[in-house]
Amino acid sequence: MTGTEPRGNVIYLQEVRGNLAIANESGGNTQHSSAARRPPRRTSPRPLHRKAVRRLTVSAVIAVLTIAALFSFLMPWSGTEEKPPSAAGQADTPPASLPALVLVEEDKPEYIPDAAEVEALAKMLYGEARGVASDTEKAACVWCVLNRVDDPRFPDTVLEVVAAPYQFAGYSADYPVLPELEWIAADVLTRYHEEKSGGDNVGRVLPAEYCFFTGDGERNYFTAEWQGAETWGWTLSSPYDD
Repeated sequence: MTGTEPRGNVIYLQEVRGNLAIANESGGNTQHSSAARRPPRRTSPRPLHRKAVRRLTVSAVIAVLTIAALFSFLMPWSGTEEKPPSAAGQADTPPASLPALVLVEEDKPEYIPDAAEVEALAKMLYGEARGVASDTEKAACVWCVLNRVDDPRFPDTVLEVVAAPYQFAGYSADYPVLPELEWIAADVLTRYHEEKSGGDNVGRVLPAEYCFFTGDGERNYFTAEWQGAETWGWTLSSPYDD
């Protein structure tokens, strides 16, 4: 053998199953199992979807915590704000109280005296007091009629009291309605209505118990009883300038 020839014998096998015998330099045969020559088996990697889900969960938790922290920073809770320091030497003053509610009573509708009552009273004044110079005494004649309306001994309406037989001899439905007498009649009716509505000091010039009067053509004399001797002394304040 030349020096270039390989040492040992090499057996070439086209297809070997089982053990492979290889001659080595010592002439011995070494057996290797076919399993030993196989490349190491690679185990398949673990599925990645579990790790991805875990990462997404952690990321979502971190995002929620971050948003909550931002909201708590931008929107301070009640009671957490610090009160501004008071000026030196000055005590904290309580806030001014709210103004009290004031209930404003709605304006009452304007009272308009009944036209028929005004006319009947004006005609009564024409027959009973047109010669009387005092507007206070003229108004007292109207109050006498209204006192009778409130007295159970007499009718309950102005028209019935004025037109009752033998009561106001000076009344006649044919008498004219003079403007100045019409005004006094309407004024007394308005004051009477205010009194009935609970008003005080309405300008009454004749007390409620005076339901009778007699006259001499120039003045009228008012009494609490028929043919009474004591007459009214005009001690109430009068809203009229006599």
